[in-house]
Amino acid sequence: MSSEYQRWVCDACGYIYEEEKGDPDSGLAAGTRYEDIPDEWMCPLCGLTKSDLRLLPEPSKAPVVSRAPKKSSSGKCKGGDDYVVIVGAGIAAWSVAEEIRQRDADKPVLMVTSCEGLSYPKPALSTALAQGKTVDDLVDKDGQTKADELGIDIRTGTRVIKVDTAKKKLTTAKGGIHYNKLILALGAHQRELPVSGNAADSVIRVNDLAAYRKFRNRLEDHVKHVTILGAGLIGCEFAEDLIASGYQVSVIDLASQPMSALLPEETATKLLQSLENKGVKWLFNTSLDSLEQGGERLRAVLSDGMAIETDLVLSAAGLVANTKLAHKAGLAVNQGVIVDRQMKTSQTDVYALGDCAEVEGEVFAYIEPIRRQASVIAANLRAENSSFEPRPPLVRVKTPSFPLTICPPEKRQAFEVDIKADESGERIDYLVNHELVGFVLSGEASKQGGELYKQIYS
Repeated sequence: MSSEYQRWVCDACGYIYEEEKGDPDSGLAAGTRYEDIPDEWMCPLCGLTKSDLRLLPEPSKAPVVSRAPKKSSSGKCKGGDDYVVIVGAGIAAWSVAEEIRQRDADKPVLMVTSCEGLSYPKPALSTALAQGKTVDDLVDKDGQTKADELGIDIRTGTRVIKVDTAKKKLTTAKGGIHYNKLILALGAHQRELPVSGNAADSVIRVNDLAAYRKFRNRLEDHVKHVTILGAGLIGCEFAEDLIASGYQVSVIDLASQPMSALLPEETATKLLQSLENKGVKWLFNTSLDSLEQGGERLRAVLSDGMAIETDLVLSAAGLVANTKLAHKAGLAVNQGVIVDRQMKTSQTDVYALGDCAEVEGEVFAYIEPIRRQASVIAANLRAENSSFEPRPPLVRVKTPSFPLTICPPEKRQAFEVDIKADESGERIDYLVNHELVGFVLSGEASKQGGELYKQIYS
């Protein structure tokens, strides 16, 4: 066995188990090797098991960048005609940077981002409160530290205004940046709902750590009741996290059940009842029409005429890919920046991945497909002719009162349903010609998700 500590990643949620640090909160002391982790251990973010972790390749140890990179007078890297430039600093951006460096120790890489570039597990945003974690607890590494470890350059607080694909140049408020290959990891933003009223601008949308910090700060301002817009995966996770932390919670959705895009009615009803038993109030078949400030509280008027008093409104109404920059650059866009299976856009030497990229009509916004997309891009930068396989993701719903693991069947498939249930949980299999093509697992059965997913997509 290697004397060096290794790192293992959970592809369902992005959690990284570092042998050197262990997982003290779960009883794993620093230095606990993967093979010494008890089989009953579960991922602290999503609840999957040890067998669902994958060894994370380490960056190459060879010397990085054998020549002096092109620098501006202020010491800020300006890229160059041999640079791979990554725009963005979310999970997709850091994943592709890691994959590039794992394959090539010398390739000059520059990451450009308007944010701080902090490395953190985004899926933890909807579970941190009940776990007693502060915003700072979620930060794995600051941008510069992470970049130094990978041997890449990073420019934080630098917004890209324009991309000139003919000149291979980015325009920013802090000067031009040149590239040889460009990777867009632009992410997405929360869908904005049409809400009227003098407090409409107070609706909080959380899709990154900075927005989450504002959310946590608002919670500390005498908030007792939170209204969540959207009963999808993120809305349900936030509902459980907030109710478990002592807040009153109401959830509003136009659908007639929670997680209508992923769950059959029977399972959705059990999730509803589980959270309802903890105190969550559901308001279905309606939407928020207006939000008014009335004294110290907010008055939310719904489309069905109902009005509720609340202290804070959190939107979890879905994501919209950030495509404006790509569209201005002349790239083909639809729901996202259109890419082929090699993750190439319509413009030469420009790639895209993650929440902003659309492959064959779909945007793959979960951790596991994003990591595969990153691997494909890194391989294709070395002319390895790699292709991304579009397939349904393994979805772990972080609702401890009713654990769920889901692999939806591929669209346009005609399937049969087989249900097995007992007191500990339920397994719903989707079958085509008696072969497993998807599933919904709840309760104890949710722990089988990793193995069943491997069975379908081995």
